[in-house]
Amino acid sequence: MNERKNERLIVRQPINVNELPDHELSDVIPFPILMCKDLVPEAKAWALYLFIKEITREMVDLMDGVGKATAHKHDFDEMYLMIGDKNAIVFEVMLGDEFYEVATPGAVYVPKGLPHAIRPVKATVGLTGGLIPVCLNGEYITLPV
Repeated sequence: MNERKNERLIVRQPINVNELPDHELSDVIPFPILMCKDLVPEAKAWALYLFIKEITREMVDLMDGVGKATAHKHDFDEMYLMIGDKNAIVFEVMLGDEFYEVATPGAVYVPKGLPHAIRPVKATVGLTGGLIPVCLNGEYITLPV
């Protein structure tokens, strides 16, 4: 059977990576990357997902010591898509020198060059929630602040 001409644009299996620059969650779970230049060479977006499952007591306990990103910036725009049940997870988002709390469902747009960081600060056991960072670039590259 011949391959259809646009099949290359579809990702059927994410790539799991065990580390992500400027993020401390690396020791807890692999990061499933859904879109990047390695999966679709012409992609101008990079996306992964985190915490897409029922929130357990163990996950809430882990949040206290891991899951934060150190302040960093990018040469491209980025979005954080907080998905799931209402108030399943509350994230602290640093944008420049300001801090905000954003609960699921919600979203944050980060223009290129703006120092930022994100971390979960509260979660509700039994609810479903997650985070999908989307970089408007085909690969994830952080720059120091």
